[in-house]
This record gives sequence, C-alpha cells and structure tokens, in this order.
Amino acid sequence: MDNSTPETGRVLLVDDEAAFQRLGGNFLRSLGHEVNVAGDGDAAMAAFAQQRPELVLLDLAMPPHMDPEHGLELIPRLAGVPVIVLTGHGEHDLALRAVELGAWDFITKPIDPDLLRFVVARALRKSRLEAELVRLRSSQGSDELGLIGQTPPMQQLRVMVRRVAPTRVSVLVLGPTGTGKELVARALHEGSPRRDGPFVVVHCGALSAELLESELFGHMKGSFTGAYRDQPGLVEAAHGGTLFLDEVGEMPPPMQVKLLRFLQEGSFVPVGGRTQRQADARVLAATHRDLEAMVRDGSFREDLYYRLKGVVLRTPALAERMADVPLLAARFLKGVAPQARFSAGALAWITSREWPGNVRELKAIVESAGALMLPDQQEVDTELLHLSAGDSLDPRRSPEPAPGTGVLDAALNELERRLIQDAMMAAGGNQSEAARQLGVSRVGLIKKLTRLGLR
Repeated sequence: MDNSTPETGRVLLVDDEAAFQRLGGNFLRSLGHEVNVAGDGDAAMAAFAQQRPELVLLDLAMPPHMDPEHGLELIPRLAGVPVIVLTGHGEHDLALRAVELGAWDFITKPIDPDLLRFVVARALRKSRLEAELVRLRSSQGSDELGLIGQTPPMQQLRVMVRRVAPTRVSVLVLGPTGTGKELVARALHEGSPRRDGPFVVVHCGALSAELLESELFGHMKGSFTGAYRDQPGLVEAAHGGTLFLDEVGEMPPPMQVKLLRFLQEGSFVPVGGRTQRQADARVLAATHRDLEAMVRDGSFREDLYYRLKGVVLRTPALAERMADVPLLAARFLKGVAPQARFSAGALAWITSREWPGNVRELKAIVESAGALMLPDQQEVDTELLHLSAGDSLDPRRSPEPAPGTGVLDAALNELERRLIQDAMMAAGGNQSEAARQLGVSRVGLIKKLTRLGLR
C-alpha cells in the first residue's frame, strides 16, 4: 500500500558527488520522501527499473567524463516520470536543452532547500493528477481510448482494443502509414495492468542491424568504437511495461533472429556481453508492410511473424472512414485554437479531399491552419487550408464560396453519402442491419439511398 501523501513520494537522486548524495538524500528523507541514490547513468537506470520512482533529480554531469551530454542522454529514457535537472551557474542553455528533451524543471546549484522542497512537491502533485486523469479516462472510456471516430471500422477497432488490452497476448497492428498505429499501441498499454509501467517505442526502420541491436539490447564498454561505457538498451527500459516495435517489417534479417530469441525466452545478451539478462515486457508491433507476402518471399522470418501476430488489429485508411473526417478535424482544430470553427467552404474542402497521408496528413494541415489564424480571426477558411497544404500559389485555386451558395448542403450530403456507404459495407449490403446501425427505419434508409443515387 502506498502511504505517501500528495507531497511525498519515491525519489531517485542521481549525482556523482557523495557529499550531495548524503546531504540531499537526508534532506529529502526528512520531508518524508523515500529516496534512492545513484552515482552514474548505469546505476540510475538500474535503480529506475527496480524502484520505479515517481520523480528523478538528475545532475547532468555524469561520470566517467563528467560530460553533461551523458546526463542529457538519460532524460528520454526516464519517460513517464517527471525529471528535475540539477545544473551549475552559467548553464542556462544546457538546462533549456534538458527541458526540450522532456525534463519537467531545473534547479541551479547551490540548491536552496526551500526551493527544492517546493519544486519536488509540485512535481509529485502534478504527476499524480495526470496519472489519475489517465486512469479515469481509461476506466470510463471518456476519450474514446484516443481513437476518435464513430464509423463502423473505428467502433470495431475500439471494441477489439478493450477486449485485448487486459491480456498478455502479443498484438500486431497493421495499416497504412499515418492511420494511428502507435495510438492503438498506446491504448493497449493504457488499458493493460502494465499502464503504470513504461511505454517504450522502437523505430525498427531507422537504424542498421548493428545500431538497432545496441539500441534494443544495450552494449558493454569497449564492444565497439565509441562504446566508452556500458549502455542499457530499450528492452531493459521497458521492463514492467510495454515495448512497441514500430515498422517491424523494416527490421533487418540479422536482428529478426535476436528478437525472436528474446520473445521466446525473455532473455537477451547486450552487444559485447557474455551473460544473459532478463526483461519482462509485453511486446506490441506494427507495420504498413504486407508481412505475409514478406514471409513468402523470405524477407521476414515465418517463426517471428507467428510470434508477433497473437492478435491482429487493423487501422483503417481515412478513405474507409470519411464520415469521421469532420469529427477528427474539429478535434485537431480545438487542440490549437479552442474557439475557432471551420467556414462552410473549409468544411467542403476538408470532406472532399482524398487524404492520401491519412489522419497524420489531416492533423498536420488542420493544426497548421489553426496556428496561422490571425488574432481576431474566428474561422478557418479555405485560404488557410491551402496555405497549410502548401498550394497557396496555385492560380487554379477557387476562392472561398460566398454564403448561401449551397456549399454547406453539398458538404452535408457528401458526409451522409459516405456514412451510409460505410454502414452498408459493414452490414454486407443488408439494408435492415445498415438502417439499425444508422438509427433510421429501413424505409427511411431506402429513401436516402434513392435520393443520393446509391441504390
């Protein structure tokens, strides 16, 4: 049972100075915190995996070379926990870099005890409020698991995520680029018993086989040029949580063998090491590639494929769920301009575009348009959307339609058409079932099909 108050919690103090470890640790303990100390990056990661602190105080000057870059490298690996960096006088730029990498705050040495007490208590309070918000959203489904949309493909996807998330089964998420495969993986993590553990993402297509092996499993000092210290890998960082292998179809063949061994045995050997290490992480994978075809042509191992595909979830292309486009666009716009809305012409433009880049492209253009709005502007118009899409200089671009020209009606008709098409497809052409999904009578659906030329 956690007996800590909102102002106290588990703190990891990372500093190479023994005197500061003793004085700082004793001061924090006097405030009621449970404190672990570490003198370098490797010890810090080991303590982080074992204790799972609620807050990390990190001195950026890490042994053996006392180079602040070593401390900066740790920040992304401490994901999910507030990190307060400790810097010296004149290191303001270094502190700002730390914040850009994900640090929550920074304190300059010598440290004022009252400031330390205040910052630590505030960070713990904020962290717990955010964790409680995630828990409530997960239990109530208030944010649709982060998977926005009301079309049948998205409803079915959310049902499957809720069903699979609490289990230990591996999941393979398939779908075109830009359809939200990482969102699905995060929803699976948040709905699982591992939600309080780390969620670690590995981009399998971004590195060579050698670098990917070091990134995943870590390396020992001297194992290759530049390996001047032991370095834990992302598999170890995911212990107790979830390891997400993004674009696993891009993984080089030599790494496929090593990944398979980890999936089978739960153990691995760092590059240059001789002893096996253990890590308990649920593995989720995603790709836009056709893995079955890759298995047939020999570019992807069949045994690895079957290890990964415990359950297969598919993220639909935006073309398969066009009726969700206005809802998605409105949500993205609210994130950057809460009081803004789309003009009739802008809505027509959004709903008529094909969106080959899927949700990622829609999000980028809408958020860019919202950011480009003038201070006194209330609407996103086609001018802003064209600017965001990069075609503002196209002389063929049509101007914003004037009110009363029927553009809104046309846009609504197009939305209705696509919603009905989605329902008919999901119902296998059964009009009664499609009518039930849409909440209309069968006769009403037939009239709409006739009016829209869909019969």
